[in-house]
Amino acid sequence: MSDDKDRQTEQLMDRLKTYAEGIGLALRALPIPIALPYGEEHGLIADFMPAVVRAYSIADEQPIPEQQQAEACTALLYWIMAAEMIVAYAVSGSQHRADAALLAMMSGEPLLADLIEWLVDPEGDERPQG
Repeated sequence: MSDDKDRQTEQLMDRLKTYAEGIGLALRALPIPIALPYGEEHGLIADFMPAVVRAYSIADEQPIPEQQQAEACTALLYWIMAAEMIVAYAVSGSQHRADAALLAMMSGEPLLADLIEWLVDPEGDERPQG
């Protein structure tokens, strides 16, 4: 059982890390960039989590349209929820917490993708490739 929990925790943390990379990219691209601690010397939960919580508290002050503010705030909140559920799952082993973490990431990632797409092409002028 512990091996399954450890494996699932590792898989969830890998996905959370990928999500975190997208958050870092999006926040750096905002009109008022928000830098987050990231890299091997920083822990995803110990260092990155408090910075994401802070970014969440100020994201609605960005000079961007309301829709993109909502996407930013919601994507950040889903990341926070996922991180907290992963930690709770690692401690308790309660499957509903792992499921909640996965659901939060699945819900937040498309919002983050939409925000990044808007940040890359705010006027919607870029034509699809292909």
